[in-house]
Amino acid sequence: MRGHMPFVAARSILVFALCLLPVVPDPAFGQTRQIDVLVTVVKDRIVALPGGGSPVEEPLGVNETIVAMAAKGPAGFAQTSRRLLGFSSGLHRWTEVQLGGEEHVDHHQLLPRLIIVQTNRRVHGFQESRGHWFSEALGPNETVKELHGDGHILVAITTERALAISAFTGGFFTARWSANEHVQSIDHTRDAVLIRTSTRQLSLRSQIGGWMELR
Repeated sequence: MRGHMPFVAARSILVFALCLLPVVPDPAFGQTRQIDVLVTVVKDRIVALPGGGSPVEEPLGVNETIVAMAAKGPAGFAQTSRRLLGFSSGLHRWTEVQLGGEEHVDHHQLLPRLIIVQTNRRVHGFQESRGHWFSEALGPNETVKELHGDGHILVAITTERALAISAFTGGFFTARWSANEHVQSIDHTRDAVLIRTSTRQLSLRSQIGGWMELR
């Protein structure tokens, strides 16, 4: 029995030492955890309240009024009488795009990583991860018929084309309709969209830029 005592004592010391080691969080957990933001108004300022860090304020200009505000996950949105504002929790900042003199907002859709805004002149898209707006001008007779999307892709269907924006790749991706082509159905997941028209099938994936025609 005496011969086993040093081994038992050493094992007890090892277990005790392991218990004293600091617990290190799994990096993967930290990367996937989503931090939500809340958007509010304080006097003449739009204020974003992200889950971490200090509040981020955006002052309003003289006679500038708030039309709409929204937030979903880490993305915040505000529409004023003069501009569109997108908030990125990841970058901890507001980013703006000015509205034209005769430009008015018809509709917007907000996802945790993307915002799309439809006006009578342009389609605007905001990527939360980059804190950046992209804008695409509409043609003289072009109108937006519907917006679709979930997760990491948003698509605007117009009378002339499909405009898609992804949370991972930059800018809008365009697929123009041919003569007499019309949309029959649209299916989408969080990371892919499939458009069936009267002449073809078009797909776009969130991490691969550009439309692909399926044959």
